[in-house]
Amino acid sequence: MSLFSRTKGFALACALALPLVFASTPAHAAPALTNDDVKVQVNDKLVVFPDAQPFIDPEQHKLQVPARIIADQLGLKTSWTQNGSDIQIALSNEKTTVSFTLGNPTISINGQASSQTYNTALIDGRAYVPFRLISDAFGMIAQWDGTNRIGIYGTDGKYYAPAWYAPKYEKVIEAKATAYTASPSENGWGARDYMGNPLQLGTIAVDPSVIPLGSKVYIEGYSFDGLPQDGMFATATDVGSAVKGNKIDIFVPVSKSKAYNFGIQQVKIYVLK
Repeated sequence: MSLFSRTKGFALACALALPLVFASTPAHAAPALTNDDVKVQVNDKLVVFPDAQPFIDPEQHKLQVPARIIADQLGLKTSWTQNGSDIQIALSNEKTTVSFTLGNPTISINGQASSQTYNTALIDGRAYVPFRLISDAFGMIAQWDGTNRIGIYGTDGKYYAPAWYAPKYEKVIEAKATAYTASPSENGWGARDYMGNPLQLGTIAVDPSVIPLGSKVYIEGYSFDGLPQDGMFATATDVGSAVKGNKIDIFVPVSKSKAYNFGIQQVKIYVLK
């Protein structure tokens, strides 16, 4: 199923949960949030936030999410206790329990202090935690799409494209696709693309006479464990001596031997406006 037919029929996940509200606000409460129009997705479904919204912390420049709503969407249990002005929260599943006090950067995982610190806060009566705290603690894939301003949790070990984004496109190209890695034997300029950016998921090499460098594209039709299921957004920032005509080379963050299994696949490429 194509991106555009699939997106047209997309229905938002509507599991609304009761917000985490407290009777008092501790002295370490953060300033009121601003509306940054950011979104959060769990696998291929958007999270609906009925009141408290995710936002980008203007000081730390990190995505913050309402703890209770996100926990419910991820199937995590939430419990809290209040000791004076301190709010202590625990998020847990069958294997992991994450405990922390709002405003205190130290967290514990299964009773052991974590070496990582995270800025948690109580804002307008809602507990907020960093997007990365949950993915790091519970072993989920976390993606941040800065172009579309959306954070994506992959709970099943897979990568996902933004489910809400249905762009218009200039043309569709039927092409052959191969895969490459950051192996020195495959990269004349190290683990970077032709434009000097670090190789990462979403980097593709193209023939600039067919797909201009800098183009945003959506690719579907491939099958490979290690790339987003069904399709992926990518940017044409690399070239290759063997990439000529209707052919692309997709960077894959795996070993060279595993990338070899990609072979040559027929794909469809939407060149986006």
